[in-house]
Amino acid sequence: MADRAVVIVVLRRRWESLLPGRDQLGSQLLARWSEPHRHYHDLAHLSDALTALDLLGPASRSEEIALWFHDAVHTNSPGHDERLSAELAARELPAAGMDAVDVAEVVRLVLVTIDHRPAPGDAAGARVSDADLAILGADPDRYRASVQGLRAEAPAMDEATWRASRRATLATFAATRPLFHTALGTSWWEGPARANLAAEGEDYRKE
Repeated sequence: MADRAVVIVVLRRRWESLLPGRDQLGSQLLARWSEPHRHYHDLAHLSDALTALDLLGPASRSEEIALWFHDAVHTNSPGHDERLSAELAARELPAAGMDAVDVAEVVRLVLVTIDHRPAPGDAAGARVSDADLAILGADPDRYRASVQGLRAEAPAMDEATWRASRRATLATFAATRPLFHTALGTSWWEGPARANLAAEGEDYRKE
């Protein structure tokens, strides 16, 4: 990750542009993303997801805020964590001045990141989903570093269990077509993502 202090300054500015005057909530979220047990679901992932959302075209405020919340709760329990993160958004955003309709949209978009399968025609869900998964289509070194980060978040898992878990994850991704749901995401990241996932799978077969 780029210099941590610089990343935090940039993220604080982004938050201020979304919900001016709600610095306390922004600080709370940054503290969550900075928790020491995070090695992948951290400030770098938040920053990368927001950058990817920028690349995918004009996004609504609700889409950006959904990314701020989508992994705000992280206990290494996929699905459960996103639901808790959605509940956090539902609790905190009304007090930050968001109206009920926008809060409901943020909650909905956070829940889209459980399985990354937005409904046809859900342009906002497609952008949020693709932004969250953009790391799959990163250059191979960055992709491998992301997997190492995920491994570090599961210190209690023995190596055999970790490898079995990753093989299951790779099989799920292989069966998911498409991985990306926007035209730009498909164009930029689908091919590299397939290559990264295949290379990781080959690593497991060689050992």
